[in-house]
Amino acid sequence: MSGKDPELSQLGDELSRARAAYTEAKLVTDGAKEHLNATGDQIQEYNVQIADLKKSVDLEYDQMRALKAEGDREGAEEHRRSAQALQEALSAKYEEKKQCFARLDEARAAFNVALDGQKALRDEMQAAWDKFNQRLEYLKAQNEIERAKWLETTCKECGKKIRYHKDRKKAPVLCRECYEKDKVNWEDRQCARCGADFRININWEHIPSICPDCRKKLAEEKERRAMQERDEENQTAPEERVS
Repeated sequence: MSGKDPELSQLGDELSRARAAYTEAKLVTDGAKEHLNATGDQIQEYNVQIADLKKSVDLEYDQMRALKAEGDREGAEEHRRSAQALQEALSAKYEEKKQCFARLDEARAAFNVALDGQKALRDEMQAAWDKFNQRLEYLKAQNEIERAKWLETTCKECGKKIRYHKDRKKAPVLCRECYEKDKVNWEDRQCARCGADFRININWEHIPSICPDCRKKLAEEKERRAMQERDEENQTAPEERVS
């Protein structure tokens, strides 16, 4: 139907473009969401690493204090240096986590922008879809109205069904094929009364010699004469009764 109606075809093109734009926007949103989730996973990984480093730092300090209490200063110093190295690694992890939080904020902002854009395009797609459906429903209603204007009869020769418009003056009696075959049976004749050309069918039982207009005029003249005769009879009837 869209191929027959230019407006519906245009609305269909607009709907297709809106769908394509929405699909592309959804891909962008999905990508932004994936990046956001991946950044969140990195935060969780940093939390695990930081927790492990804290435990390692505490363990080194505990061992340092134990050896120091035993008088093993050299062993205690070794654990102190290890604890400091782990403490520096822990500080570095905190800094990396801080930077990851900044990336998480950026990823969240990008996701929100993509999601807002997707929602806007979804609304545009819905509006295009509504316009397309409204036009489609209108055309369906018009088709129903137009379909109701067509009637059906049968060909008097072959019995084939014939569709014709109800505004036609007369229902057809022949289908197109039989009409084409019947063309050879029609001839032009000249009216014996007025000289005008008119068509007759050679298969008619009684072929007229005068055209339809003249036949109509003769019938009207005959009717007028009959009316005059009736009027004359009505006028003379009372005189005959008196005599």
